[in-house]
Amino acid sequence: MSKRTIIAERDAGYLEVFCTQTTGTIFGHRLVGTAPGPQLVVASHCQTSAHVFERLLNIPTLPWMRGNLVLIRLDALDDLVMDITSIAHIGIVDRTMILTENTTDPNVQRRNYHMILRACAQLGMISGRGVAPA
Repeated sequence: MSKRTIIAERDAGYLEVFCTQTTGTIFGHRLVGTAPGPQLVVASHCQTSAHVFERLLNIPTLPWMRGNLVLIRLDALDDLVMDITSIAHIGIVDRTMILTENTTDPNVQRRNYHMILRACAQLGMISGRGVAPA
């Protein structure tokens, strides 16, 4: 049985948390928007991506997006094959992004944050107002 649970219903949509099978460590989130739409998966091997993911999850209007935003920290997985198969029901993925830079440089983290928001805007998930250009 998967330890994936819904932890919070937001004003609109809800947030799912993905946990490892053995220890229950959180390795990802899926923010489900209010309207159907595309699904963007962002994966990272670097621990510093947690700051980018937290910043995204703290956007108060993001739950009103169209579609789903999935954030996965691959470095937090205990058993890559077992834990990833627990979210095999994720559905159709319209775009996948992989963050690779493991740095605490705030400029790189800000760039990754805006890169994810730009992808959401390109997919039509959000309007994109206020998103920094490339």
